[in-house]
Amino acid sequence: MTNSLTNLGLEENEAKMYQALLELGPATVTQITKKAGITRTFGYHILEKLSIDGLVNRVSGANGKIRYAAEHPRHLLQYIQNRSNQWERRLHAAEEQLPELVSLFKVAEKPTVIFQEGIEGVKNIYSQTLESKEEILSILDIEGWNIPAFRQWGAEYNRERSRRKIKEKILMLDTFAGRDWMRHYHGSFKYTNYRWIKPEELPGIREFGGEINIFENKTIMALLRKPNVLGVAIESAALANILKALFGLAWQRGKGGFSRQS
Repeated sequence: MTNSLTNLGLEENEAKMYQALLELGPATVTQITKKAGITRTFGYHILEKLSIDGLVNRVSGANGKIRYAAEHPRHLLQYIQNRSNQWERRLHAAEEQLPELVSLFKVAEKPTVIFQEGIEGVKNIYSQTLESKEEILSILDIEGWNIPAFRQWGAEYNRERSRRKIKEKILMLDTFAGRDWMRHYHGSFKYTNYRWIKPEELPGIREFGGEINIFENKTIMALLRKPNVLGVAIESAALANILKALFGLAWQRGKGGFSRQS
């Protein structure tokens, strides 16, 4: 019976006291707590709480002794309804306060990092950029994307980004594959601004073979060199702001793009 009562929302000791009252009928605190196996002082506080909840009543007894009696079990229905209404009010209050709580959370922001491995994992991570509400800043080495597993998907991605009118500013490594990709670009240049940067101007990037995107408070990385093909997403305003500033400096070094006919 105790388990049944706790399933209805009573705490374990409350359930023991209420069950004792159901079995005893009107009884003193000493009698109830003895049957429930709870100390008298603690049991008294529980009885007072159950009284407030409408499950127990004080009744007169011989010699002026205070006795307690359980209300009819049908009052459990009202007790549960009251609890339900209380949680609904709390839920409504939480929904109203959520924007303020989120703003406080951002002040004390902790970076979150997720990654997914393999070709499909890269696609899943990278597709987050299609939800961007601001211009995407990219550093791109097309060599990693220029394989059958990614080539068609990349073309479809660029068309979708252009359809959603998401602007992208690209610093692309100046390679033969990069030039060929942009010559046959499948997106709209209305939403794409790009510049070339020589691989030798970025020591250590010559073997990058992937892409970094910075937007809003996120940094997305596609690492495409086997055997470590994976996508990484880092959500951190501090990191994103640093990388945006560095991108701005690198953008000044980049050379202008070219037409499809060049």
